[in-house]
Amino acid sequence: MPTETLFEPGPAPARAQPPASGLLVTNHLNLLYMLAAGLVMPPAGFGDKYYRDTLGSFPGWIPLFIGRVSDEAISSSTSEAGHLRPVILEIGLSGLSGRVLALDPELREIRFPDQLDGGERLLLVPAPLPSSRIEAVLFQSREDRSACEADANDFGNVPLRDVRRRVAKTLFARTAGDPWPPAGGPPERVVPLHAAMAAGGVMAMLLLCGDRGDLAVRSCRHAFDPEDPSAPSVADPILSGLGGWMRSGGASDAQGACQARLFWGAVDSVVAWKRARGTGRASGAGSAEEALLDYLETASTTLDARLQAGAGRLRDTLVSLRGLAGVTTGELFERHATPLARAMTLFFLRRDCADLLDFEHDRLHEQDRLAAAVLFGARDGWLGLPLRLRAIPGLAAAVSHRMAQMAQRLAGADLDLGESPPRVQPLRELFGDASSWGPRESRAALELARANRWDCVRTRISLSRGDYTLTVEGGAAHIEVPGEPRIAAQVDPDRFFACLAGSPASCDVESKVRGMLRS
Repeated sequence: MPTETLFEPGPAPARAQPPASGLLVTNHLNLLYMLAAGLVMPPAGFGDKYYRDTLGSFPGWIPLFIGRVSDEAISSSTSEAGHLRPVILEIGLSGLSGRVLALDPELREIRFPDQLDGGERLLLVPAPLPSSRIEAVLFQSREDRSACEADANDFGNVPLRDVRRRVAKTLFARTAGDPWPPAGGPPERVVPLHAAMAAGGVMAMLLLCGDRGDLAVRSCRHAFDPEDPSAPSVADPILSGLGGWMRSGGASDAQGACQARLFWGAVDSVVAWKRARGTGRASGAGSAEEALLDYLETASTTLDARLQAGAGRLRDTLVSLRGLAGVTTGELFERHATPLARAMTLFFLRRDCADLLDFEHDRLHEQDRLAAAVLFGARDGWLGLPLRLRAIPGLAAAVSHRMAQMAQRLAGADLDLGESPPRVQPLRELFGDASSWGPRESRAALELARANRWDCVRTRISLSRGDYTLTVEGGAAHIEVPGEPRIAAQVDPDRFFACLAGSPASCDVESKVRGMLRS
């Protein structure tokens, strides 16, 4: 739905050259959190980790200075604690369009960039923006930069090294004497962030599971681009609802089998638990597991007697897993054979996304793993993923943009973030059908198989025509052949894809192989 007009628009001014970037004043700890979350976002997204800065002056908006920043804005952004360091983020504005507020000197609503007049000192942009728009982090001194880098090293999910960092003393000195915050600001915007942040975790997890099979490839594609009409359908009772959830951020319109409705309702319950915990209103649901049990108990009352009994048995199993269950994982999977039940069982058995990815079991099917990946991704979110799970080239930019885009859509904001970065394809999709492999795919497959020591490499030795001589000396055999033999190593495609499904490559190897497939 369109956003309500907040201010009466004035006469259309002459169009000015749009600024390439705006300047966001914050502190280094807020910066680290936003980098970890993948979003430049309002205070509501930080939970209890927020330190007062310029974002808190206009909740729901991102204040971007044009040219010079306010000295009061800098001082206020570090006033809450003595250990905070001021930072200025250079936010790229290229490709951005839509409704924003401009201060020049009165606050007015304009369409960016068409209605700029060149006199704007401050832009208020509807939050959030993707963290991939942070073009540089500017520090007042080398000491501040070193302190920020040292703090970033204490966290396993802050990609500070991926962002350009430099000292800009003159920018901190070249400040305006304008009071902060300016009077007459807009009302607070409520920004639905938690579904978008959960969707970021789902995208990443389905990519990380994307080599498991054709269903995994299709599910990954729907997670990144649910609006793509060319994407092949997902023929699975549960995962067929993935595109709808990624578009709407909820399962309120979920259709289809009971298992699917229960599953996507469970995903919603996990997101609701995170939202309540983040706002400090979590009551009764001390953990995601407890929230899932509460949901299952409530939802089972809507089922018929047979399904209600099955849901009750599943709930009893999940309750037992909070203590010493006394059964093996194989026995649990034999007791509960549906993807819904197995995904929930794994939710109680494994700690986090990384733990799920490391887990293997011969009774765990592709559908089971993908359903679990969605649940885990929704709970941990992009914020909860360690850097080693984000290291696939292009993943961070693709996820960051799509999370911000989803939040803007759910908020009904009239802001276009520009063209999305291309989605990241699973290796299985990049390799495609082995029957159409050329030299590039063959070399990349061989590199991947050798690096992982997969039992799928075959060697062909071609010998020229002629007489061969066998010599045995001291127990060693030597064969003399005319000319030079041709030795060619190649992979067996069926074995290769089977190994790819069961043995994920390291990030370094995967990055190298992706480069070979692109070249």
